[in-house]
Amino acid sequence: MRSLRSIDDMPSLLQHNCSIVPPVRIWLLLGSSLGAATLAAQTPPGVQAERTDFAHWLETSPLSPAAAIYHQPLEDELVFGPGGAPGLEELPAATLHRGRFRLRLRTEEGERTVPRNRAVAFGEWHVRVSGNRRHGVVTVFGPLEETHAPGWYPYEPALIVSGTLEPPERRERRRMLGLDGVEIEATLAGTFVGELAGEQIRLIVYSMPEPGSEESELNIFFRDGTNGHGTYPAGRFLALVPLGGRRYRADFNRARNPFCAYNGVFPCPLPWRGNAIESAVEAGELYHSASQETEP
Repeated sequence: MRSLRSIDDMPSLLQHNCSIVPPVRIWLLLGSSLGAATLAAQTPPGVQAERTDFAHWLETSPLSPAAAIYHQPLEDELVFGPGGAPGLEELPAATLHRGRFRLRLRTEEGERTVPRNRAVAFGEWHVRVSGNRRHGVVTVFGPLEETHAPGWYPYEPALIVSGTLEPPERRERRRMLGLDGVEIEATLAGTFVGELAGEQIRLIVYSMPEPGSEESELNIFFRDGTNGHGTYPAGRFLALVPLGGRRYRADFNRARNPFCAYNGVFPCPLPWRGNAIESAVEAGELYHSASQETEP
């Protein structure tokens, strides 16, 4: 498991291989301690630790997506406080200014630089600017209120798929929304081909830059028969892990939700054309909604 990154105090498992635990037919989010213990015993210790760390971050971090109150493209200036941008009127008076070379936050206490992809605190709030100079996005986080614990399907080894990555016919770069609702420039990596439950699957893969890092990760954004009936309606992300040569592993137990599943201020990625699995893939992170059925 990768070490934790400074960006957002976010566990690397969120960017690399997070997934989550309770069976939707028994309890969608808040199961009994006995049920949780039983599921934990069936889950590999390393995966269980990842899920525990992610749940703790989501429920306690001041930079949890559940704490976001504003997420919009960066303009030359963003005003907080009375008369400021919609949704930020109740904050202390401040101004975020984009200069030619640096970002500055002006408050009553003075002016300071805002590094990209690093949060700056003022009062009970945090401001983070993600993305590059041309496509920056401002996210403002407020005091974290009570947040539901995430849930997962039971871990299923049969839903770990090994396969090959067919190279793309042509080089393609396109702008798209990443897991965190920030627009990035992704590179088409090819098509993952494997066998799931006795049927061949073919899923488009993009190489997507990790926030605040020189590294990229192979990602699949897919939909299946559980969307809206146990999992997030728009789809889920899955990291593709190299095994050597042209072989790769797709562990559907580590499928995770985009940030829009936790908070409506984040925009949702559009489903990738062709990345639909007809069967219900009952693995990975569940989704809780008051309007969603508890039976998948």
